[in-house]
Amino acid sequence: MIFFVTGASGSGKSACLPGLRAAFPRMEWRDFDEFGVPSPCPHDWRPRTTERWLQIAFDNKVRGQDTGVVGGAIMGEILACPSAPQVEIRVALLDCQDVIRLDRLRTRGTQGATQEMLSWAAWQRVHAVDPQWRQDVICVAELEEMQWERWTSWRRGDPRWRVRVIDTTEWGIDQVVKRIASWVLAEKRNSQ
Repeated sequence: MIFFVTGASGSGKSACLPGLRAAFPRMEWRDFDEFGVPSPCPHDWRPRTTERWLQIAFDNKVRGQDTGVVGGAIMGEILACPSAPQVEIRVALLDCQDVIRLDRLRTRGTQGATQEMLSWAAWQRVHAVDPQWRQDVICVAELEEMQWERWTSWRRGDPRWRVRVIDTTEWGIDQVVKRIASWVLAEKRNSQ
């Protein structure tokens, strides 16, 4: 099984990685960006990196190990990747209020406190609950290996479209880790 913990910048993804590794020492928890992010970043980088993580999760599955990936994966891209049918996929979106997101990004001193980032976070928020929302943002023709048709006809409420939204606005990282850990444990129980 692979657990993707995703969200826009400032939602708490990277900050929770050490806590998730401590909470689940038998799982392989990784950072989505650990293979590097090219600059400028080509449009196909995220889906190709997602496919790479799915292949790693499949290899771990063969060894009897679950995988957790924290970073910028997107539900529609995950499901469209060639290797997606080989692994049980679970996705959680970390989200927070926009002003909090901007404060976190400014405190970190990183780039990204922009309207573009807020728009990306808003798109992810709607995409998490409605697979019909602005599919054109991710469904691009030049990625021939992607199988968008696996999900593009699904509607809001389809039980196959399962994204757990975790609002991190009011919580410290320890609380966020506990919420994610509860979700992971529940998903593991439900899959048995």
